[in-house]
Formats: sequence, C-alpha cells, structure tokens
Amino acid sequence: MTECIMNGNTISINKALTLRDQADNRGVNREDYLCTKCRQLVRAHKSGGSVGAHFEHHKRNPDCPFFKS
Repeated sequence: MTECIMNGNTISINKALTLRDQADNRGVNREDYLCTKCRQLVRAHKSGGSVGAHFEHHKRNPDCPFFKS
C-alpha cells in the first residue's frame, strides 16, 4: 500500500515519510495514518532491501484487502 489517509486527505508514502521525519526532527507527535480501505491505523516504512516504501497495518486486519499476513 503506497497511499494513506491523513487528516481526511489521501497522501503518498513519500509525503508521509517526509512528514514523519519532520515531526521527529521537531520533537512533536507524528500524525496518524489510516488505511484507505479499512480506515485502521497504518505505519509508514522506508524502502529497504528488495521492498519499496510502503504502509503496513498496526494490527492484524485480515478483512482489509490491503492486509498482508
């Protein structure tokens, strides 16, 4: 998943990672990111190895079409 909902708007993983890093640098709380399908909390992950930057659910949600077991 490469898009999420933040404050009611759809944003890309790149935008989310930039905002996350800016919040960390300023020492403020990060915004919540929500899945575009199920509206559950997701985390932004940087690319690494053979995996590109993406969002993952905080908690298992097998009912979501974006959930990966």
